[in-house]
Amino acid sequence: MRKLPGAAAVFVLLSLVLVAGCTSPQSQAGYVTIRGVDISIPDGQPPSNVTRVVVAPYLDAVYAAVEGIDLQVSAKEAGTDIVVTGKVVPVGNLTPGKTTKEEVALVLENGRRYDIWVTVWQEGRMRESGSVDVFLPDRTVAGRRLAYSLLAITTLDVMTPNLEADPITLDIITGITNSGRTSSGDLTMDIRVVNLQTGLTAVRESRSLGTVAGDATAEKRVSIRVPNGYDYEISLRLAEGGAAFATSTGRVTLAPPPQVVLDSGKAQSPVSLPVPTPAPTGEPSAQVGQFKVQSSGAPMPSPTPGFGAALAAAGILGAGFAALGRRRRG
Repeated sequence: MRKLPGAAAVFVLLSLVLVAGCTSPQSQAGYVTIRGVDISIPDGQPPSNVTRVVVAPYLDAVYAAVEGIDLQVSAKEAGTDIVVTGKVVPVGNLTPGKTTKEEVALVLENGRRYDIWVTVWQEGRMRESGSVDVFLPDRTVAGRRLAYSLLAITTLDVMTPNLEADPITLDIITGITNSGRTSSGDLTMDIRVVNLQTGLTAVRESRSLGTVAGDATAEKRVSIRVPNGYDYEISLRLAEGGAAFATSTGRVTLAPPPQVVLDSGKAQSPVSLPVPTPAPTGEPSAQVGQFKVQSSGAPMPSPTPGFGAALAAAGILGAGFAALGRRRRG
């Protein structure tokens, strides 16, 4: 019984060590986060049905350095889990206070919407993942329109072989010059003729004009028939491969004397229409949304020396009480 005060003192001392170990502050483990993502489309890409897109994530290490980092960038069809393409890039180690930028190039089909996913892995475990939506416009039509500048409308006349005929035949004569070295594509003329007295459409047709050889000028003739003695508005749309490159609209009065009424005044027979103006060819632009973090791995706290000392003290305390019990029973 005399040894109990000493044992009690040891018990109190070890209890204090245990409490100190449990209450010692823990050091925060380092983890990686995605600071942001840039989406860019390099200039100078030729007309194509695909576009090269560069995805540039910015990665930060928080609290402490992290090791074994891999970056995965993938493109999925918007709103689905269908992966179109993707790449994995080894990043290595990250240091706190220093942002690391990585660039990953993906080749995607135009005219579609995608979800671009950026995922950070550390030694095989997902740490953070997020996505941004991207829409790529169709660049094939825009690319072809650039070539239409090689085609020019030099003349455009409307004539008739017989002013007294009813219905009357109107010949639309177009002079087209191709300044390119190769032959043009298939040309068409869309014609719409509206009777201004009745408001009814008298003619609505699409006629093939064939092609125009390179470095040449060709005259294309299209004939239509309408009732005589009325005022008409004639609208023309010239296209190559189905895409318009010029339009024209004019008014024709077939009551004698024949004349065409334009915004700038009146012109006597032969009846003529204004030379078509180039169709607008504004280049569509890509659409990029806001990057959003979808999931994040929780940082893993590391054990502290104080907690280890507490566990050791608990072991010593248990062993001491066991030995004390054996001596008392002996």
